[in-house]
Amino acid sequence: MQTAAPPLWRDTLPLCVQQLGVEKKKVTVRKFKNMKLIDIREYYQKDGKWLPGSKGLSLTEDQWNVLVSKMVDIGEALVKIDDKEQFNVMKAALDRKQQQQKEDEEAEEYEADSKDDASAAAVAAAAADEDEDDEDEDIGDVEFEDVSEAPAQKRVKTE
Repeated sequence: MQTAAPPLWRDTLPLCVQQLGVEKKKVTVRKFKNMKLIDIREYYQKDGKWLPGSKGLSLTEDQWNVLVSKMVDIGEALVKIDDKEQFNVMKAALDRKQQQQKEDEEAEEYEADSKDDASAAAVAAAAADEDEDDEDEDIGDVEFEDVSEAPAQKRVKTE
């Protein structure tokens, strides 16, 4: 009498089970259809038993060896990411500081211009008062041309 074949995951029991820091993620080594497999997978609990879930991957021995051979490169990349993130944080802080300095300088220039405008207005007002006093002054035979509303004309140089 034959019994039903067990599910594929239960064909062989893992020879090695390592947890990856959290209870649900595990690395297992097993043999399936005469192939050695390294599984990196999420597990779930059902009826008190931990079973492999669909989230994860299975690597053949060759794929695993390629991955292991790249560990130094991967480690260096992780360090570079940290360095780049730290650089980006520092650069962002510097950019914010430079922007704040620029805004402060613009505010100071605006205040200085406002003070200059106020001073200029005071000088102009004083000059206007002086001009009113000087209106009676005789300016002789000087002729003035009203150009405030005249259209712009090209001037021709005369000798």
